[in-house]
Amino acid sequence: MRYLVVMLLSLAAGAVVYVVSMRTGQDETYAIGFEPELPMPDEPPGATAGPPPGYTYLQVAVTNGPSIRERLQGLLGSLALVVVAMMAVAGALYAIGVVISRVIRAFVGEDGGGASLP
Repeated sequence: MRYLVVMLLSLAAGAVVYVVSMRTGQDETYAIGFEPELPMPDEPPGATAGPPPGYTYLQVAVTNGPSIRERLQGLLGSLALVVVAMMAVAGALYAIGVVISRVIRAFVGEDGGGASLP
């Protein structure tokens, strides 16, 4: 029951934030990322009006895709990162196991597992 209350409260909070941020305070609809067109006070003669909001685009120079060497470097780099991450996770799990083992041995009263001399 507690989890259901928490879930309903979080959904209600999300709905309130959505309504406040998206539905209020917008007088006009603009294209995303563009300001409304403001009149320029001193336009030079012969100036053309800019495109309406939503029709402006950034011209990008024509580029070639990555070369085979760059693709292989990316692949090998990704593989190296995966191997290093696997080693880090394995080392962390081993360290956690050692700590848990020492805690259990200390709780049970064993002295470390070595054979004792008479």
